[in-house]
Amino acid sequence: MSQERKLGIVVQSGAANRICCVAVYAASALSSGWTVVLHLVNEGLVAFRKDTAKKVWSSLNPEDFSIYPKMYGPNVEIFLKNLQEMIKTGKLQDWSDMFVELKKLYGEKLRIYACPLAAATYGIKKEDLLDIVDDIKGAESFLEEVYPGIVMVF
Repeated sequence: MSQERKLGIVVQSGAANRICCVAVYAASALSSGWTVVLHLVNEGLVAFRKDTAKKVWSSLNPEDFSIYPKMYGPNVEIFLKNLQEMIKTGKLQDWSDMFVELKKLYGEKLRIYACPLAAATYGIKKEDLLDIVDDIKGAESFLEEVYPGIVMVF
């Protein structure tokens, strides 16, 4: 008897290059039949705010929404420019639109939770978050739901 494959992703960064990884790994796992659970903490939670989400991939200034060693700055500028061009030409969706589509396609196989401690410390309420965020749940609930799966941190 095979066990359900589960991927838990702790989304601790709201940086454009990290959110890109979250979207790619979540979509890949879902399309392979896995259950995916995101736990939004710190700036990862802030990225999922209704008033922030569309800004993450819209800035061409790497310092606005990217984390990287300074010497990689020129490469990050290229990444952001190419990312925006791919969105503009329809080769890639904006990450928040991608998660809306993934929720529609995979339903309960994709769950997104906000960390209550992060929500409290950042002053964020459930109604401040994108509608795709299912609930506010703590780390223990997230880990229990993902067990015995894989947990990644971005």
